[in-house]
Formats: sequence, structure tokens, C-alpha cells
Amino acid sequence: MASSCYLSLPDDSEKTYLDEDPESYDDGPAERRMSSEETIGGGRVWQDFGAADVDRAIRLRTGWMTQATLDLFKAKFALVAQAWKWADHKGRVYLVVFRSMKPERIRGYEAYRVEMNLDVVEVLT
Repeated sequence: MASSCYLSLPDDSEKTYLDEDPESYDDGPAERRMSSEETIGGGRVWQDFGAADVDRAIRLRTGWMTQATLDLFKAKFALVAQAWKWADHKGRVYLVVFRSMKPERIRGYEAYRVEMNLDVVEVLT
């Protein structure tokens, strides 16, 4: 079953689709930027700067990716300082950069399970 998830250039060209929707997917909210410090006398000062979209990360794991699809994703991963448009199976669209990609071959097949981490630059929709 073909996936609705794809990675492309920001102008929507050079689309590369996953072979199937991810078996695990987390695009949850970013952790809050905050700190706390002790003060003289045993008190505490809290600084809370909220959770910005640029602090978000997308973590996904595929259950099946063909060698051909993996090669296309590897070529995108190899480009330095390139932002990509990521459209997910939930209808959300992000501008992202690759953090990591870890393929694991499925024994007996020309296919892989792949873990990818994408850092969010901007939430587009």
C-alpha cells in the first residue's frame, strides 16, 4: 500500500514517497524551554520561554522501505544544509531538516526498516 507521506523540495518538486505509512510516528509538541535556579535564602527563580515550533522534532519508523526508495531518501539525506517539505499521513506539512536516518535490513528481502529523525524548521499547515 502506497503512503501519503512524502519528502520534497520546498517548492513541492522532487517528491519521494514512503512505501507505506510509518508504523510509529511522533510529531508531538516541543519540550518547553525553561530553567530554574536557586536563590539566596532557599527560594527559586523560574524562567519559562514556552515551546516554539522550531524546537519540535519528528520521529518516525517505517516497517517496509524498498532499496529504491531508501536510495532516494539517502540522496536527500546526503545534501548539506537543505530544508525539505515533509507531508505526513495526518495531513500536516512541515519544513524540516534531516537529523538522522538509520536503515536496518529486513532479512531475506531487499527491503529495510528505517528510523528517521527530522528537525522542524517551520509548521506550514
